[in-house]
Amino acid sequence: MFERFSRAAKAAVKAAQGVAAQDRAAEVRPEHLMRGVLAEDALVSALLDHLGTNAASVQEALDRRARRFPDGLDADDASALQSIGIDLAEITAKLGPDLAPPRRGSNPPYSRGAKKALELALREAINLGDRSIGGEHLLLGLARGGDRTVADALADCGLDLPTIRSAVVERHRAAG
Repeated sequence: MFERFSRAAKAAVKAAQGVAAQDRAAEVRPEHLMRGVLAEDALVSALLDHLGTNAASVQEALDRRARRFPDGLDADDASALQSIGIDLAEITAKLGPDLAPPRRGSNPPYSRGAKKALELALREAINLGDRSIGGEHLLLGLARGGDRTVADALADCGLDLPTIRSAVVERHRAAG
């Protein structure tokens, strides 16, 4: 599948693997893919600027979530745990942010959500009539994928799937 990725999209996926390894994550999650896209794709950065935000703002929104919820957990998980008497914030404070043991060897595998985002990126490229998958398609796949961390970070920056899709389609038409 990666043979259809643009150079920038390949770099974004490679960066996501590095971010996941640095985070000592058990899997490459959608938030890691988003961080990779933000770091490596100039087209996505320009698109975000056009939408009135920037890559740094989305990165900061992801960082806020990572500090609040460790290892891919989100507000729904915290609420579910709270319903059975477990306070996620208290556990995180006691154990620290590094809940997972360090990984050795190869890159972590892709989570179900990350695989879904990559598949949706392919579908977005096909729907736009593009032969390769670029960062804009990854961004659409991530926005469409339903991952709460990514969706909330985008929402914090005033972005949602219809807004992002409109901007991508507009740029696609302008490029001819």
